Amino acid sequence: MISVRAIAGSLLIYLAGIAYAADTPNLMIGEAQYLGSENYDGTVHTFLGVPFAAPPIGELRWRAAQPYVAAAGQHKADSFAPACYQGDHITRWYQDVIAGFGGDPNSIIAPDVSEDCLYLNVWRPSNVSQTASLPIIVYVHGGSNRGGWSWEPNYLGENLARQQAVVITVAYRLGPFGFMAHPQLEESNFGLTDLVMALNWIKEYSGQLGGDSENITLMGESSGASNISHLIAMPSAAGLFNRVIHQSAGWALQESVSHDDALSLGRALGEATGSASIMAMRKLSPLTIDTAAQEVYAEAGFDPHLDLSILPYTPLEAVINKRANPVDLLIGSNADEWKMYLGPDESSNEWLAQNVGVSRINAVTGTLEGLDEASKLDRLITSVNYTCPSLRLADETANTGARTWVYYFSRRREGEKAAQMGAYHGAELPYVFDTHDTWLPTNADDRSLTQSMMRYWVNFARYGDPNGKNLVAWPVFSSESDLNTLRLDTQIEAIVHPSAPLCKALFDR
Repeated sequence: MISVRAIAGSLLIYLAGIAYAADTPNLMIGEAQYLGSENYDGTVHTFLGVPFAAPPIGELRWRAAQPYVAAAGQHKADSFAPACYQGDHITRWYQDVIAGFGGDPNSIIAPDVSEDCLYLNVWRPSNVSQTASLPIIVYVHGGSNRGGWSWEPNYLGENLARQQAVVITVAYRLGPFGFMAHPQLEESNFGLTDLVMALNWIKEYSGQLGGDSENITLMGESSGASNISHLIAMPSAAGLFNRVIHQSAGWALQESVSHDDALSLGRALGEATGSASIMAMRKLSPLTIDTAAQEVYAEAGFDPHLDLSILPYTPLEAVINKRANPVDLLIGSNADEWKMYLGPDESSNEWLAQNVGVSRINAVTGTLEGLDEASKLDRLITSVNYTCPSLRLADETANTGARTWVYYFSRRREGEKAAQMGAYHGAELPYVFDTHDTWLPTNADDRSLTQSMMRYWVNFARYGDPNGKNLVAWPVFSSESDLNTLRLDTQIEAIVHPSAPLCKALFDR
């Protein structure tokens, strides 16, 4: 028996379809039909601004993500949705990078922002069949959980989708809207619940997307990778993904913010806004909340925090104690993650005195011989914040029997300005997505490296193994082997990780 609702929905689709060409790419989600677009050469279909959760506004501010039911009929999906509410943090980061390479910083414009922001973007090959079962790559953006958006220039998925994968970028709540805890709230880590809701949506509609529900890879960079590592430890994320690509993160792997500390910050935010209750805070404008939060959270930041109901373990605790969601892992960092953030007056000796015990200083300094002062300091901070925790996660994941692969990205672009930037934080992203901006000095070596990295990443998403025909062999990671890391540069090769001796000196690993 056909329901009246189904008939009405079909009628709406028919009537709305009069305005669109019959060959317009479309995506059926329940009784909703999303109308996307086709790229210039007809090889990729794109669906932008597709909702995956109810707008977290009004009474849903500071609640775990709720399901979204789209109205029957046709919906345009040919433009990006606003970014989740934030300041200009990431816009300024892009502008600094562009200026560092001699480009025009005004070429990047801040996005429109809104609390109504839980949308995703889909790129898939146009030749995907109704029975296709392509690997699904879900990308989670970085930005210190303070800023960022799912359609930043480096994250556009068109070229990666050409490698026969479904590529999806997702938004999630940021700053105080995504990571505040409060004594009057039963839930927290709202940004993580957004990601879980997105993964549930993707898994449910994987067939319509042209993807394989049992072959979903989570990929992220910086805080995006950090958030993904916490999903490994979240019971509610179990079974929603199979593999993880973890790029340039690590600082929050072992020491997540305690729930008590998170509650204290939430109370302080309430006091700073003059609000005696969550009800009163929900009536405040997002600008008022975000402005106050930048002061209250200035030192703490917005990392996920332990919460027995949502996040009971740190990622490393979960992996070591076999409580983690089982995944294959591809993980790595860049050679010069911290170089662009170094101040002119900072010194390695001062950093060592403040951060390393006296008994370890000689061993640590011995691993830095031959480096200039800036390189020493960059190597130290990069290793502590990115490389060493990542190698630890790789080691512990490999010990569970999961396949683990480690990379070291060291490509420095040509030119004087590029040399000053080095292999900076985020430098690998244009290679993974093939989104090289015009202001980046990009030559044939960069193009070749791009093709190799895209193939490694997609092979890993498809098979759990990045290796493939005509690619330099990438060894499986093992702490018992020296040549356990793949250097990604103009020459791709298996190497001893350059920071391994430093990590051992710092942490006895």
